[in-house]
Amino acid sequence: MAPPALLTAIDSTLHIHLIVGSNPLAGARLAKSLEVGAKPILITPENGNIHYGITKRVDEGGVQWIKRDFTDDDLKTLGREEVDHVVDAVFVTLGAKHPTSEQRLFVNCKLPI
Repeated sequence: MAPPALLTAIDSTLHIHLIVGSNPLAGARLAKSLEVGAKPILITPENGNIHYGITKRVDEGGVQWIKRDFTDDDLKTLGREEVDHVVDAVFVTLGAKHPTSEQRLFVNCKLPI
């Protein structure tokens, strides 16, 4: 069996990828995360407009779906134990005017100097 393709220049096998949102781009991110061997976690409310591809992947069991809005604590509580529960990657698929903007996530994700 061939090793999984790389999403970035690192081996993402068993990494936790947090996907925030439920549009077609979120579905593409989920698919690529699964392809590279990562464990995607989707965070989006259940009552939102969920892309059909996302629903299919959740039903197949490859994606954990947390059915609520994103919170800042998700970044440091949903990851792997060996990295102190910090998620390995975050993919934001929300519009720029959404309350959980990429800028807010960027501020919370950057490493202290």
